[in-house]
Amino acid sequence: MPPEWRLGTLGSIATIKTNSFSPMKNPQIMLEHYSIPAYDDKHYPVFELAEYVKSNKYVLTNNSVMISKLNPDTKRIWRPLCLSEHPVCSTEFIIFEGLQPEFKDFIYSIIDSTPFSDYICAHTTGSTNSRQRVSPRSTLNYQIPIPNDSVISDFCNLVTPIYDLIAANICENQKLAKTRDLLLPKLMSGEIDISNLEF
Repeated sequence: MPPEWRLGTLGSIATIKTNSFSPMKNPQIMLEHYSIPAYDDKHYPVFELAEYVKSNKYVLTNNSVMISKLNPDTKRIWRPLCLSEHPVCSTEFIIFEGLQPEFKDFIYSIIDSTPFSDYICAHTTGSTNSRQRVSPRSTLNYQIPIPNDSVISDFCNLVTPIYDLIAANICENQKLAKTRDLLLPKLMSGEIDISNLEF
């Protein structure tokens, strides 16, 4: 480790956010809902009215990154898109935000790493695979080498455009899937005829 770096913990550069949103108190708000089923299905949030969401959620911001605390041997890590005014997530996620917001993707890269996955799998509670959870507080004790701010900035300048491109591709894939799902039944039924088109 370079001499100007230091050994620290995740908690020395990030905090855990638990700001709560009550769907019952705001039933007509359209939510951008990040849940474990949504992650497992398409890695994309579900947009739904709050009245259809049964339990309290955590509020997300553009500075949030998150990982599932449920059954951590199945890795579920998300860099939320925050496409709307009301992004929220299941309380089964741990939400991290950097003490310096511009270092968001440095923190994301840490929680996306194999050593961090191994660490949280070793710090679970519960006796069965279906009920194992990570204590959010224990994640803040994860030890990491911390570079000086200029190195972290250089790192983020390198990786953030890559992460942003991945996010843009995910959004574009969703648009293409919706277009396919709209057109395919019409093509199959003959409602739209493309027999005269030249390819």
